[in-house]
Order: sequence, then structure tokens, then C-alpha cells
Amino acid sequence: MDDNTEYWKELLGDDYNEDLLNALQSGPDKSENGGYDYMSNETDDGERFYNYDILDSDDEPNENPPPAEPESGQENALAAKADDFKVNFDFDGEYRDLPDNRPLRPRREKRTGCLGGILYAVFIICICLLLASLLWLATTDVLGLGNEDEMVQITVPQDFTIDEVAKMLQENDLVEYKFLFKLFADFSHAEETIDAGTYELNKNYDYRALVSGMTAGGGQRAEVDVVIPEGYTLRQIIELFDANGVASAEDLWDTAANFDFDYPFLDESTLGEKLRLEGYLFPDTYTFYVGDKPSRALAKLLSNFEAKFTEDYAARAEEMGYSVREILTIASMIEKEAGDDSERDLIASVIYNRLNSDYRYLEIDATIFYAIAGTDEKFSTEYDSPYNTYKYAGLPAGPIANPGIESIKAALHPEDTNYYYYARNLSKTHDFFSDWDSFEAFIKSDAYGGYGE
Repeated sequence: MDDNTEYWKELLGDDYNEDLLNALQSGPDKSENGGYDYMSNETDDGERFYNYDILDSDDEPNENPPPAEPESGQENALAAKADDFKVNFDFDGEYRDLPDNRPLRPRREKRTGCLGGILYAVFIICICLLLASLLWLATTDVLGLGNEDEMVQITVPQDFTIDEVAKMLQENDLVEYKFLFKLFADFSHAEETIDAGTYELNKNYDYRALVSGMTAGGGQRAEVDVVIPEGYTLRQIIELFDANGVASAEDLWDTAANFDFDYPFLDESTLGEKLRLEGYLFPDTYTFYVGDKPSRALAKLLSNFEAKFTEDYAARAEEMGYSVREILTIASMIEKEAGDDSERDLIASVIYNRLNSDYRYLEIDATIFYAIAGTDEKFSTEYDSPYNTYKYAGLPAGPIANPGIESIKAALHPEDTNYYYYARNLSKTHDFFSDWDSFEAFIKSDAYGGYGE
């Protein structure tokens, strides 16, 4: 065996054996059993062919006929025919280009090695740290950890969506990740819990506290104190509520006209009238929720009036022959005309003296100012309105303001005088007169202060 042994071992692999190697190295040769080697180029082809019986004893083809010895007469003919099939294969020539005595290069196994293992470990650690960091950031946001202890006011609108709420919370630094809050809200069905309104929320609230804080029952509703001055009209009160975020002017106007408040002093027949609550909204200081229900806000004022207008007041009005609404109408004119508390009773006396006279025209400027409020009209005694007491005799169509308790008392207990006239002086109070000539002389003097609201 020469030096090519290792080469052939590598090439043949599991098929290698010494007999095969000898056959490859020695070339064609006879085998020990007298036949020819399967690699030989000089094989006697006659020995490769046999006669087979075409049919067996039953004249049927034999699927596995035994080999037959060639007859002597046929041997030469078979040999001649076999020459036509002889194949000369130059084994050495086919492999002449292979390097001698050079083993094939062994296959290299794929190994990461020590450096690859370290890099892989570093990669895994980095991924784990990144995931841990993201989890920590998400956890701190959900739990509100590390946030400032600061209250923030937010308003949840009517017909809100969770996306709108999440965006609003993010813009006010109440949550860091909008998508995470939306995920929590979907999981906890927060949309079914949150109520429209304005709330006070702390930046250190967790997600659960934020949702709870935006509910009517468990939330910390933002509140606002509103001072309603004596003599404010329904229009002015609605504008004041709207400016302080209590409710929108549109909703308040609709509620004032159409909401059926359950108070005995309100006439149900006036339901649907825009000014039906005028005179009954008692002036005072109130605390409302920001974004409160219009009916709730207005009901606070009506309830206060019911408490202030006692049974004794109602009995006195009946004794005088006036309804509660008529007393409030008189009180509202007193409220708008009086320069100070000292003249309320005197103005009340002028009103009653005129109502009880044949003349019956009150000629009170404040009623015209009420009629033209919210319009571009200028003050004129000729302005056509049921509130114009220069044009229409008796009381105007209704209260022209919401009077305070002192004006209500003055309407119920007027001073006993013979005054029929009064006019504004330069100090913005009034001078009172019993006859027209004295009144006319005053308004033509330099002491007259003119008319005013």
C-alpha cells in the first residue's frame, strides 16, 4: 500500500476497504474465482452473456431463468458479438488531475468560539435590560411613581372618547404613555365609568385613581364659587355661569325655558317661556361644580329663593292682593332703581301710589333698559315692548331682575307717602316729588342727574 492510502480513505469514506483499494491501485485483473474483475477493461465478454430458457415447462415465461452455459458452437459467435460492447475506461486518466499524496481538506465545523459566546451573552443581556427598562417605565407610569404632587384641572366633554381623554391626560402630564392608558381603559371598561365634567386630579395618581377621579361619585369635581349680585338679570346670570365654566349659555337658556322644576311658586303654564325664571333666581354666593348640570345649577338658586321667601312673605303678598310673581316684579323694579338701601321703601311707595291712581303709568326707566338688553336699540320711551312702562300702564310683563331680600321686603312693606315722582340726582340717588310741576322743575335744573340703568 503506497502513500495514496490516506487519500483514498478520505475520498471513499465508509466504502473504503483494502480489497477495493487494491483493485483501484492494481487495475483490471482476474478475480480469484476465475472470473474477471468488475473494473477490468479486458473482460471476456463471452463470459458475461448467458442463454436463458425462454419458456419454462408450462410454456410460460420464467421470471427468473437460471443462467445457461453457452454451447460450444455458439462460443465464438457470442465472443464476437461481445466485442461490440467492450468499453475501455481509462481510470487513471480520469483521475490524473487529482493531486497525489494530498489528502482532501477536512470539513470545518461551525463554531462560534469564545468571542462569539461572549458577544451572544452580551446581546442577550442588552435585550433583557432593554425589556426591563421598558417594563419599569410602563410600571412607573401605571402606578404614578415619581410624579409631582400637583393638582391639575381637566374637563371631560360630553360624548367623549377614551382617545380624547387619554390625549388630555397626556397633555396635562397626568400620564406619560397615551397608548398604555388606552390599553388600561379598554381592559377596565373605563369608558362606562367616566362621567363628563371638570375634575381636580393629582399628577401622582395611578391609572386606577385617574379613572376613579373622573367619575361623579368618586371623583374630586372641580368647584367654582360664583357671586350673583342683587339685581342681576337672568341674562347676566347665564353669562356669569358660562364665564365661570358652570355650564354653557346654550344649555342654560334651554334649561331655564323648558326644564320642569318642581317648585310651587313657578307657574306651569309658563313652561317653554324664555324668561319664566326671571325674579326667582335668588342673588347670593354659590359653589358649583365646573361643568355642572344646568338644571342642578339653576335649581340651587331656586331652592335658595324658596328658603328666603317665607310663608309670612307669601301671606303678606296675598293680604296686599298681589301674587308672588307680581311682588317680585315690583321688587325687581325697586332693585334696579334704588341708589341705596335708604330709598327702597320710598320708591316702593311711588310705585304703589301710581298703580292705585287713575294714571297707572309707572314710567320707570329700568323697564325700558331691560327690554332693549341684548339688542342694538337705544333707550327710548317710545320703544314698543310689554316691559315699557311709559307705553303700557300697570306692571310690566314680569320681573326685570332678580331682587335681593331688602327689595322684596320693601315691596311687601312700602313707605306710606304721597310721592308720585322721583328723579335721579348727581349723587345717583333720587329726589322725590308729590306733583308734576316740582318734578319738571327739577329735571330742568342743574341738579338733575339724568336717567340711567
